Amino acid sequence: MLNSKFWKKYFKYYDILNEVIPYQELINDIIQELGLKEGNLVLDAGAGTGNITIKIKNLGAKVIALDNIKEALDRIKLKTNSIEVIRHDLASPLPFDNDYFDQIVSNNVIYTVPPGKRELVFKEFHRVLKPGGKIVVSNVREGWHPLNIYLTHLKKDLAKVGLIKLSIKFLKMLFPTIMMFYYNSKIKREEGAGNFMRMGEQRELLLKSNFINLSEDKSVYANQGVLTSAVKPMVRSALHE
Repeated sequence: MLNSKFWKKYFKYYDILNEVIPYQELINDIIQELGLKEGNLVLDAGAGTGNITIKIKNLGAKVIALDNIKEALDRIKLKTNSIEVIRHDLASPLPFDNDYFDQIVSNNVIYTVPPGKRELVFKEFHRVLKPGGKIVVSNVREGWHPLNIYLTHLKKDLAKVGLIKLSIKFLKMLFPTIMMFYYNSKIKREEGAGNFMRMGEQRELLLKSNFINLSEDKSVYANQGVLTSAVKPMVRSALHE
């Protein structure tokens, strides 16, 4: 089991992703799909270091950041003290009342939940989402390759800034990128992560949990991830009566 010292180091380097163009595009895709309105209450389920959380807040919505790793939530607190953070395991019932949130977002988290517990997670999402509320879920897919994300970044950044500036940026990113590859391999080896989402699995879980208006699966994150959205029906289903 990975300890607190490991997670502190891991999340120290995690935010190098903010410099990676496919990751920036992924966050923008998620925010656009959410369709935020000022004053909405949003759950970021598996908030990590708060990159999506903070962007949602800056757009005028209220957001609660939920994650099971203390060190991730500590990083959010270093960035801002105006966001509520809650430590909680998604594989357990959520600590919120029925019909609580206007929207839910979950990025690159569900694949870390054991497959046998994923349906429970989605049913909990359904329970705490308000009727008419929207959920947006994104995960890396089976067969994904982190290297493809970075190669796509280099190609796009080369066209944007030119070879000289790219070379300087590449050298600055090299060490933290290597560390991210190392830590991700360690997580997979020691925590048993890697039950990545099958194509269509997100839609299946949303349908089983009585969501409607499902989007088609959208390829994101340099074609290494899948984004799906859905809506909770306005009429309360028998599933939760």
